[in-house]
Amino acid sequence: MSVKLRLRRMGTTNRPAYRVVAIDSRNRRDGRAIAELGQYDPLRQPAVVRLKEEAILEWLRRGAEPSPTVRELCRRTGILDKWQMMKRGTGAAEATAKVATRLAARVDKPKRSRPSKKAQAKSQAAPAS
Repeated sequence: MSVKLRLRRMGTTNRPAYRVVAIDSRNRRDGRAIAELGQYDPLRQPAVVRLKEEAILEWLRRGAEPSPTVRELCRRTGILDKWQMMKRGTGAAEATAKVATRLAARVDKPKRSRPSKKAQAKSQAAPAS
């Protein structure tokens, strides 16, 4: 049985929320999970990501493969960096300290505001008048 770490969709229509789960790769997206490992709410500003670090590291030790989205969430929270360091032989405490300093030093780029097509059309039409 191959285990994947992936998202399970929760919430209502047009209001998605996700749970990070360990699940048999043959099960469907919202099928029965082996374990729940965290939550992801993309609609909040900024997006809310709550992951159970120790549980995720344990599943990675067991050979579970994260989906691309879960891999990105783990990378943002530093879990993937910690996992890579621990695979190379760094102790857990030392890896945690290094990841904490990296996360503190990281500067998030401000998002560029992109006007809608309607707003762009209005701004182009206004100077011509």
